[in-house]
Amino acid sequence: MKSLFIFLIFASAIISSSLNSCSGNNKENEIIKEEQENDNPIVGKWKLQGLQNKDLKDSEINLKNQPTEAILSLMDGGYFIIYDTFLDPRFSQKGFNRISETSKGQWEFIDNKKLILHHNSDDSTRIEEMDVTMLNKNTLVTRGKNKKSNIYKTYEGY
Repeated sequence: MKSLFIFLIFASAIISSSLNSCSGNNKENEIIKEEQENDNPIVGKWKLQGLQNKDLKDSEINLKNQPTEAILSLMDGGYFIIYDTFLDPRFSQKGFNRISETSKGQWEFIDNKKLILHHNSDDSTRIEEMDVTMLNKNTLVTRGKNKKSNIYKTYEGY
């Protein structure tokens, strides 16, 4: 009888320790999965560097040496803001706002291929769909369409 009692205590200790180690692994797996979900490569601030209407054979418009920057800020949770900001501090001394919001709304990134921006204004919504042709830590290139051509936008991440 004593040996059966000792055996039950020993078996319950083993089962209890194995259950604790399994739950620890599940917690680690949940943390890793959460980090992977939050590690979306498109989230961040993107500075517009250039744009080009490829079908019209126009040359690329280089925006690197302009007094303003157009910023696309894609935030966790699916919210975005597009704004212009002055680079030269003299503009703010002249009374201009340093940052001017041009658009805001919700964004979707589908299959790491399609970026959809739902632009919200007072009482309407405009949808802008773009194919992502290149995405890495430093560069985002999108292809959108207007009535006449494909428009390629090149962004630099920061």
